[in-house]
Amino acid sequence: MQLIDPVDTSVNHPGDVFHASLAEPIVVGDEVVVPTGTDVLVKLLNDTSAGRIKGTSTIQLQLARMEYQGTSYTLVSSDYDQTGKSRGKRSAETIGGAAAVGAIIGAIAGGGKGAAIGAGVGGAGGTAVQGATHGEQIRLPAETKLDFTLQQPVNVHYFPDKNNQRR
Repeated sequence: MQLIDPVDTSVNHPGDVFHASLAEPIVVGDEVVVPTGTDVLVKLLNDTSAGRIKGTSTIQLQLARMEYQGTSYTLVSSDYDQTGKSRGKRSAETIGGAAAVGAIIGAIAGGGKGAAIGAGVGGAGGTAVQGATHGEQIRLPAETKLDFTLQQPVNVHYFPDKNNQRR
């Protein structure tokens, strides 16, 4: 499938439906039964958005329907799953790095006691930065190709006179 509508974990919610199209034709023998570009609907089953300090964005999509020659076909497919980068490691690096910089500046300015104060201030600043921003979201732009496997057969009513494409 190829997405027509973009999908974004920061704005979309489970149950949302997106337009896609068949990226390759369905061929039986040498006859194109369902051509490239046939309308398909994809449903967002589940998504999670990375939190401010820790967590990972995930997205789970599944085929919903195919519209072909005036008929709507329900599809049951495998899921398309994607996971973003983990927020926890990045948060730890940012907070730890800010604490280290604060400790160095504090040590230069006020010795051992200054280093302790600087580390605390730096760590708090790093935590504030991480708390003000969200983790990496998953964005699937239009034209993204997705692979699904049908889990149940679909009986398509094929009318050759309505379909001129050949493989």
